Amino acid sequence: MKLRKLDFIDTKRFKRGVDMDVKMQLLTIALKNDADEKLLITPLIKKAIDDAGYDPVEWYTLEKEKLTPHPFKPAPKKK
Repeated sequence: MKLRKLDFIDTKRFKRGVDMDVKMQLLTIALKNDADEKLLITPLIKKAIDDAGYDPVEWYTLEKEKLTPHPFKPAPKKK
């Protein structure tokens, strides 16, 4: 699943909703204004990033002009 295909991604911003800084390994995703259900959308974002072959570690929110980190749950270890 591609991030831009998720219905809560604002594809009119950045490059179809996603901006990636390869050097810093930082992915910025534009969310629509009504996409504030963090607990519902973060697993979908994590899955899309996993499917792209990356290992997401943290996601951030901008709260009162301050970035707040939130860890993603680690992927289950393969046996």
